[in-house]
Amino acid sequence: MQSILKNLTEQKAPAAQIDLWPAIQSRIQMSQPTQSGMNTHSNSKLWPLKTAFILLTVILIGALILFLPQGRALAQEVLHFFYRGESNFMPGPTSMPLKWVEQTPGTAAGNLTLQPATPQPTPPGQGFEKYCGTANDPQCSVEAIREAVTFPVFALAKLPDGMYFAGATGSPDRVFLMYNTPNQAGTLLVYEEPFSGAESQLAWDVGADADIQSVQVGTVTAEYVKGWYDGNSNPPVWNNNSGGQMLRWVDQGILFNIYMIGTEPHLNRDELAALAATLTNGPVGLNGIPAVVTATPTQAAVQTIELHTIYPLTLAEAEKKVGTALLSPSLLPETLSFIGANYDEKTRVVEIIYIYIDPKQDPAISNPDSLLIKEQVVPEGSDCDLCGFLQGDGKQAKQDPLKLVSKDATIETVQIGDFTGKYVEGIGWRSWTDCCGFEWDPTPYRKRLRFRTNELAIEVWYDGFTLTKADIIAIAESLE
Repeated sequence: MQSILKNLTEQKAPAAQIDLWPAIQSRIQMSQPTQSGMNTHSNSKLWPLKTAFILLTVILIGALILFLPQGRALAQEVLHFFYRGESNFMPGPTSMPLKWVEQTPGTAAGNLTLQPATPQPTPPGQGFEKYCGTANDPQCSVEAIREAVTFPVFALAKLPDGMYFAGATGSPDRVFLMYNTPNQAGTLLVYEEPFSGAESQLAWDVGADADIQSVQVGTVTAEYVKGWYDGNSNPPVWNNNSGGQMLRWVDQGILFNIYMIGTEPHLNRDELAALAATLTNGPVGLNGIPAVVTATPTQAAVQTIELHTIYPLTLAEAEKKVGTALLSPSLLPETLSFIGANYDEKTRVVEIIYIYIDPKQDPAISNPDSLLIKEQVVPEGSDCDLCGFLQGDGKQAKQDPLKLVSKDATIETVQIGDFTGKYVEGIGWRSWTDCCGFEWDPTPYRKRLRFRTNELAIEVWYDGFTLTKADIIAIAESLE
């Protein structure tokens, strides 16, 4: 027991400053039982003494942790705010199998019906939605949310350049503050709740590859993680490069959770921690009043994009343009809905687009999963834009960036019914470098399958993580 106590306390409370063992030892000596000839009687007294000894030890260690600065530091360091999972898949229900829906070839599948946006649920407790709005549209001032709860609420008195306070909401046991940029390129979210010490408050799961780092927020130790679970995958997969940042710590009895989403303003780990250290429960002035921000011209332009203007044709109209019958899927996942088609007069390529529409967002700016069926009339024996793939390096990519793939990319030969096709994965050519030209991004978010029938060259192009190579082949085989 002496060894255990010394190991627990020596680093945070050096022996020169505090020595708990003499006090414990003296208590043990005073309580030492006399030798008894009856083992039963002796054991009956030994158990209460053991219990008392253990209880005394716990009390003394608790006093050390509660009342000494070294002990408080020890308690803070014992807390862990993130837990690595056994894999990079998000914990929870297993992925649901895709539900495939039969289509009528030559007839576009009906559009998904857009429903009104579903507000995000307010944290547990009787929420303040009626007066303060929901978590995706907080409306209360800092002062109002402080008056609504019985615990101190901390806010930023000085904001990063380009950010404004959007509003606060929550419930009696948790509050939520949102800071935004006018162009929506960056969002800072602050969650605060009284810390009860319950493990459920600390159990925040991250992927097995997550890099959990300790960082100082003022005088306390916090934990920091960069990355998110990518919801485009089924099930979601942890991505260290997603750009999201999380910072969690406990101070003054409050559990803080900060989430930084987006690219503006650019804040690294230490800058985010330094910003967190400025949170105050004192006056914050105008930075505690929700700002009314008008969308920038760029943002307004993005919001007015209509996919039907890019793909304005029906299948029948596209067939009339190209002068021949086109193929369309007879089987598709139910999440994909027909939007329209377009036709390039120069290349004579028809593009037919199917897209997953999030009923909570504008389909013009929310299209995580999309499927393109490209078709081109090809005279027998001639080459075409959609005929197979070529391999090369980044300096050659300008010649034909869609047909040319990296020499390091894997091109697989696959069978589509009676036809042979070529399959490749990778987002494609991205940023330019002086040494090597364009860089190839092999991320399997983009999957492409090319093959030829007797009259048509066809490419099935999918952006997303939900569908697999087998799914892409199944769609190609269903074309009629």
